[in-house]
Amino acid sequence: MLYGMIVALCFNGYDAGIMTVILADKQFNEYYHVTPNRRGVISVIPWATTGFAQLFLGGELASRFGRLWALRISICIMIIGVVVQIVPNTYGVLILGRLLTGLGFGCNYVATNLYVAECAPRALRGSFVGTVSQFGYQLGTLIAFWTGYGMSFHTSPYNIAWRISNFIQIPIGLGFIAMSFFYPESPRYILERYPHDPEHSLQLLAKIRSGSTSEPRVQAEFQEIVAAHEYRKLQPSGYGGLFRNKGMIKRLCYGFYAAALQQVGGIAALTMYATLIYESLGWNTGSQALAINGIQAALQLVIVLVNTFTVDRFGRKTLLIWGFAIQASALLILSSLLTVFPNNNNRSAAIAEVAMLFIVGLTYCWSNGPIAPTIASEIFPQHVRDKAFGISMLGQTSFLIAITQPWPEFNSRVGGLSYWLLFGLNTVALISVVLILPETKGISLEHMDKLFGEVDAVEAGQEVGRVDNAFVGVGVVGCADEKGDNVKVEKV
Repeated sequence: MLYGMIVALCFNGYDAGIMTVILADKQFNEYYHVTPNRRGVISVIPWATTGFAQLFLGGELASRFGRLWALRISICIMIIGVVVQIVPNTYGVLILGRLLTGLGFGCNYVATNLYVAECAPRALRGSFVGTVSQFGYQLGTLIAFWTGYGMSFHTSPYNIAWRISNFIQIPIGLGFIAMSFFYPESPRYILERYPHDPEHSLQLLAKIRSGSTSEPRVQAEFQEIVAAHEYRKLQPSGYGGLFRNKGMIKRLCYGFYAAALQQVGGIAALTMYATLIYESLGWNTGSQALAINGIQAALQLVIVLVNTFTVDRFGRKTLLIWGFAIQASALLILSSLLTVFPNNNNRSAAIAEVAMLFIVGLTYCWSNGPIAPTIASEIFPQHVRDKAFGISMLGQTSFLIAITQPWPEFNSRVGGLSYWLLFGLNTVALISVVLILPETKGISLEHMDKLFGEVDAVEAGQEVGRVDNAFVGVGVVGCADEKGDNVKVEKV
């Protein structure tokens, strides 16, 4: 069920991937009079509204309407954005369509990761969140790259290739919306939203765990969820609850930092301009650059499985350390080769350069790509998780915009020397992970407070007498007044 959520982020990956191909389309560039500066704007402008959605809209939608309805609404917004982009228009209308797409992407990313983190079992949470976020994105880019490659041979009617390539992502979004109606809502969200009906949350949890409401394993997990809820209902929620103490502010800083690790190495620039980069390295005969792109996307889709089978075994921090070390080493070799052979007149060096770019992209897919949203989605308490996760994702968006928007102009001015910047950024990220990042492997969402020096919500909820050990191994428990207050726990 949770791996099926891959389709939700496949839409996002397709949009990013197809723009990589479209930006290399001569007809598209002629139609919009694309300059290096405009290329940067077209690539990055969706992230402006993505940042807005992460800060204000994504968490609010997920809180008010639920994780699944937030997903459906966000995908509809993205579909409208795609339609605006493919109809005959001006450069200004194209930018409007890109802004709508970015708005939907921000809401979609928040809701997807929240849903998966809240429904996944603790022992496999890193695997589920990381695989869904990265595998879905890579699947979308794979479909996009080969769609773009196939359409690149169709030059007539004029401008038909990039329009059809863009349109093909719409059925992906509609397919997920249809599939989502077979999904149960997050039991943690349901308890937070409807505390007067704990039985509903328990039944959803039992369904997701493929068990009955009376099974000890289901009851034990439900006990933690309810105990933590009983303690946190006394705490301020919403945006006000994010700044109530130093511990929560500390978590926000960690969330922002963890999300920033996804983009601080410059992977978005290498991905968004991949076709143009390969052409600049000498692979500009026919559709060579597009074919290389497609091959890399296929390999990246498979390599995500490294994260799936290792993140909950070795931990988030270990994979990040190895990931940044490998990426920094590959970028060091790439930068050195481009410094020695700035004119791309050595075929062996050109092959090695492509190999280094492959290593960077493949490593990202099992390291900082999937791990960043995993950490940001699991370190916050339930009553503020939706909004806190959205704010944390600003770290991702800020560094993506800061590096990707000026990259075409920067690269055109300094050429291969620009990759020394990426080497430096990955090296700094590596050092920071070693010194700063805590390990969250194997800790349940309800026990995450203790890691950040705060009161354990489960223990506190049990101590105040609202929840006792009668939850384990008994039937449906809990009753409340109409407002959800004065919960009394009874053995049934």
